[in-house]
Amino acid sequence: MSFAELTQMNYKEQAIWFLNGFWAEIKDDAEQLWTWQQHFVKLDKLGAEKKGEDGCELDQFWSAKFLEDMDKAITAKERKEALKEIDQDNNGKMALLEYCLWKYKKTPAQIETAPQGDNKALIAELQQRMDALQVSLDDVMSKLEAQKAALAECQAARADNEQKLAAQKIAVQESTSAVMKAQAATDALKAAEAELQAAVDALAAEEAAYKKKCDDLQAKIDNPATSGMQKAKATNELAQFKSEDPLPLRRAKITQEAALRKAQKAAKAAEAATAAAEEKKAALVEAERALEATAAELAAKEAALAEKKAEAEAKKADLEAKQAAAEAKEAELSAKKAEAEQKERELEAKKAEAEQKERELEAKKAEAEEKERELEAKQRELEKAVADLEVAYTELGKQMDEAQQALKEIKAKGGVAHGALFFQERHLFEADKYMPTSKQRYDHKKPFVYQE
Repeated sequence: MSFAELTQMNYKEQAIWFLNGFWAEIKDDAEQLWTWQQHFVKLDKLGAEKKGEDGCELDQFWSAKFLEDMDKAITAKERKEALKEIDQDNNGKMALLEYCLWKYKKTPAQIETAPQGDNKALIAELQQRMDALQVSLDDVMSKLEAQKAALAECQAARADNEQKLAAQKIAVQESTSAVMKAQAATDALKAAEAELQAAVDALAAEEAAYKKKCDDLQAKIDNPATSGMQKAKATNELAQFKSEDPLPLRRAKITQEAALRKAQKAAKAAEAATAAAEEKKAALVEAERALEATAAELAAKEAALAEKKAEAEAKKADLEAKQAAAEAKEAELSAKKAEAEQKERELEAKKAEAEQKERELEAKKAEAEEKERELEAKQRELEKAVADLEVAYTELGKQMDEAQQALKEIKAKGGVAHGALFFQERHLFEADKYMPTSKQRYDHKKPFVYQE
């Protein structure tokens, strides 16, 4: 094959060709060739065409980047000159073989005629095994990613469920607190209602006492056995009670004052009558006696009137005190009623809040139960992914064992193209990293060592 044809092979094939041809000279750099091939693939994936493993050469930009990464000792100017020297076909690109030619100072003719071993059939058979192994490895990687995704989803679902459960607990606490507050408000309202009822009962008792007093006075007036003076007194008292509102009793004061004025007027009339009687005294002795009797009677009436006036003033003071007490009771009763109504409104609000909290709690509980079901489903998916991965690991391990055995057999037959075998075993080494530690065939704490 011409050098131009060789540079059209993919990066792995170019590296193997070079290692096969110059194994005795560069076998200690085999790991370096592996690194270069991997870096070519990596940079190709970043290029415009993104061929990756199937690529064969890097464009000018990524070629310069490769030199910058792998040949850090050269300057930018030297790198530019190196690229011109590396580009054998002057197409502005760099193949892996072109780079190896420049790096090891080889010629295109040397690379074209580099020996590739006489075990191509065995190598081809091994390559088939490696291709099958790659399929299995890709399957393992796919299942591994599926397991990771399932695990991540499971963990996320569990974390979300735990968060929901925590929120539910808080909601339960808030709901319990709201119920307790509502109960406290209910108890306070009942206490206020009891106090209000006591005030109403006290007022009713006062009204009953007032009615009883009126009924007793009326019974005394209606009793034929009651004397005229007692009837008059009872009538006067009853009039005083009925002249005012049963609670304030203000009209009693007015009645008493009117009675006082009437008595004073009667006294003045008596005085006038006395004066007239005295003028007629000389002529009418009988009239004088009558006048004296009238005077005595008037004096008695005046005394009685004074007594009634004092009694009326005392009752007036008592009525005013009762009126003030009644007004205070009425104001207190109104205040307690307003307070009870306010507490009732607050209670309704707290009940509504508690009911809302209860509905929210039920919703959160249903949501948590749904999350738990989702979590169980994801757990089952994870278990299935783990089981599938275990099967894939078993198949991959079997194929790796077969590939390792085939490598040993090929090496034992001689005429080996070590470059190809190095890449095959190096690939096995990389694939082995994805196996569980207990199932790995290589010690990955140490660098890879190729045994001829």
